[in-house]
Amino acid sequence: ANILNAESSDTEGFVIHDGECMQECPSGFIRNGTQSMYCIPCEGPCPKVCEEEKKTKTIDSVTSAQMLQGCTIFKGNLLINIRRGNNIASELENFMGLIEVVTGYVKIRHSHALVSLSFLKNLRLILGEEQLEGNYSFYVLDNQNLQQLWDWDHRNLTIKAGKMYFAFNPKLCVSEIYRMEEVTGTKGRQSKGDINTRNNGERASCESDVLHFTSTNTWKNRIIITWHRYRPPDYRDLISFTVYYKEAPFKNVTEYDGQDACGSNSWNMVDVDLPSNKDLEPGILLHGLKPWTQYAVYVKAVTLTMVENDHIRGAKSEILYIRTNASVPSIPLDVLSASNSSSQLIVKWNPPSLPNGNLSYYIVRWQRQPQDGYLYRHNYCSKDKIPIRKYADGTIDMEEVTENPKTEVCGGERGPCCACPKTEAEKQAEKEEAEYRKVFENFLHNSIFVPRPERKRRDLAQIANTTMSSRTRNSTLPDTYNVTELEEQETEYPFFEARVDNKERTVISNLRPFTLYRIDIHSCNHEAEKLGCSASNFVFARTMPAEGADDIPGPVTWE
Repeated sequence: ANILNAESSDTEGFVIHDGECMQECPSGFIRNGTQSMYCIPCEGPCPKVCEEEKKTKTIDSVTSAQMLQGCTIFKGNLLINIRRGNNIASELENFMGLIEVVTGYVKIRHSHALVSLSFLKNLRLILGEEQLEGNYSFYVLDNQNLQQLWDWDHRNLTIKAGKMYFAFNPKLCVSEIYRMEEVTGTKGRQSKGDINTRNNGERASCESDVLHFTSTNTWKNRIIITWHRYRPPDYRDLISFTVYYKEAPFKNVTEYDGQDACGSNSWNMVDVDLPSNKDLEPGILLHGLKPWTQYAVYVKAVTLTMVENDHIRGAKSEILYIRTNASVPSIPLDVLSASNSSSQLIVKWNPPSLPNGNLSYYIVRWQRQPQDGYLYRHNYCSKDKIPIRKYADGTIDMEEVTENPKTEVCGGERGPCCACPKTEAEKQAEKEEAEYRKVFENFLHNSIFVPRPERKRRDLAQIANTTMSSRTRNSTLPDTYNVTELEEQETEYPFFEARVDNKERTVISNLRPFTLYRIDIHSCNHEAEKLGCSASNFVFARTMPAEGADDIPGPVTWE
């Protein structure tokens, strides 16, 4: 069958939008009813009319439901016959959840995979322009696992014309059907045989008592709950309890969300045996939970559904919303630093992936790093390749070696040729890789070899300065200073600290020119005073050189 789409019955001709003439309104817009040549923004999803050529659209699989994706008005009849499938409830909601109006009738039969009709979450009007034999516009027959129609506390559905029919739905309580009569305005239209009280709900605990929670205790990843002991008229009818729980960012979940009869269920389920002592209140420890996360929890009593053809009372609780305690957040992400002057570093980062609480502020700590020793061992009077030190124009400092471009002789008439120039992306990737290798190597030298402080690679600045001051002025210098023969002293600079509120960037000022710094970022949530902040994510960065910082004051003399 072909589905014909239209935005309105008046889609002939062109429209004017943003000064252009076009055949249809762009996405997110609809023709203005009074001035159909112009487009106006849609309020919510744009109307989309879908029409079935054969008048009746059969939904017997997810594939057939896909043809209704985006439809808000269906001109025709819906026949739903879902017997099996995976993740049926959520799939049907994805493809049929926007339908608001059905012009004909709705029939649900032999749909053993359905537990609820909540996948039609926006259905608000059944016109009943075409009806089944007997003047039925809503027909529900032989659905072995159907337990809920809709959440009538949050549903406004109207059946404009026609009657309802319910039969052979063993888990659908008659009280649910009577509630639909009141909401849809069909009360009084049905005859006694249209809603059979003997074959609807005979396998369900329809007269439910309410279980009340008595205590709740929370930790960062655990919840303990207890509830009143349920006592049916015959204690032997009570078998056990089942606890249902799931993450619930908002307090709007229902018992049947995401459920179908094929095993899909958005709720986690835990069976709880009856306490051996009849005076003890039942309870459970839920563990493996996420910190600072709201969970929805409810409890159901598992009872015998029928004794000598008499319905017995079941029991379940209201849905309880409870939040776990806060925990230490994870580290900030993607820390970057760049220098904008000889005395400042700009630092940026992203929030932690797991704040584990209400993210409140960040702690920024920075420490001056000792200079690399090879800068003092190198003979700057030699004509060899000179290492070039760069300030942090990206994330960290980088070392490069000057090198002449190489050419290749291709031979023949083509003459000499050069390698293809690298793209900016390739250059940036190589730069980042070189930066990462250098920082990682320095980190290993400074961390793994801590037991040998006399050979600490990066702590030579103090020694070099001492060596220079102890020598006499001489115009003849050796190729390198033999600093390894001197007693090396470890230089440890203090950390400085600042608090950053409500933003993921800061500027560190009053720094030394052309100096390497380590910058640590810690995440802190609202429980930081009690729990502490996160571990740090760190980056190395160098300030820009200052003009005149290397000038030698006073006259220079030599012998």
